[in-house]
Amino acid sequence: MDFSVHSLHTFEFELSVELQTVLKIANVPSTTGLNQNSLMKLYKNDLTEIVLRLVKVYEKNLKICKSAAVKIDQLKSDQIENQKKLMELQDKQIDSVQQTVKTELKTWADVAKQGVTSKPITKHTVKEAVRSVNDEEKRSRCLLIHGVEEKDNEIPCVIAQNVYRKLNFNPPKIVDSYRVGRKTPGKLRPIKVELKHPTDAMVLLKNAGKLRSTDMSSVYLSPDRNKQEQAAHSKLVAEMRTMIKEDPNKFYFIRNNKVNFIDKK
Repeated sequence: MDFSVHSLHTFEFELSVELQTVLKIANVPSTTGLNQNSLMKLYKNDLTEIVLRLVKVYEKNLKICKSAAVKIDQLKSDQIENQKKLMELQDKQIDSVQQTVKTELKTWADVAKQGVTSKPITKHTVKEAVRSVNDEEKRSRCLLIHGVEEKDNEIPCVIAQNVYRKLNFNPPKIVDSYRVGRKTPGKLRPIKVELKHPTDAMVLLKNAGKLRSTDMSSVYLSPDRNKQEQAAHSKLVAEMRTMIKEDPNKFYFIRNNKVNFIDKK
């Protein structure tokens, strides 16, 4: 028997049934009355049935324990692997923010070198540069969930948590979640989810392809892109659609800001 929470609940129920049967055979109201004296009063056949039932319970419990041990070892391995991925993604995020700051500082330096012939550095330009860095940092903590049917009185936060569970992740800390865009008949608006940490968003996006093998196969995740990134992505999507029409015998996907493809199996 494979270990799962459902199997534990099932075993708990079956164990309760078996215990009640044993108490009935021993003619005692509870386990406190189940002792040597009460068992000695039983007929041999009744005692044999109790022993056989207890052996059956023991064997089933042993199988569950063995399955649980295997599952725990697998979870430990997965946790170590996920921690490695989180560290790698965190390093990438730090590099990205550092690069943005360096770019903004270089822009300021270039403006300063140009002297009076160029627009001077003002409090407003500094605020705009800082806002640009903050916006990028916030987008790095956000993702969009597409393809989820809209319902009245829905709770986007709960929808997001269900999607994460389909990816076998414990739901991370969600700061905010809501539908974006104007509500239009026949069109599903995506759900924007803001997480507490950028690494949570990156790990979820990296594993989003696993949704295709679940009952949420029509749902997909995407990063929170700015207008320039949206335009570039739309261009790549149009390019990919053209390639699909020209050669539908390949599987196409967008990765690293370009259209990639592999042969269909």
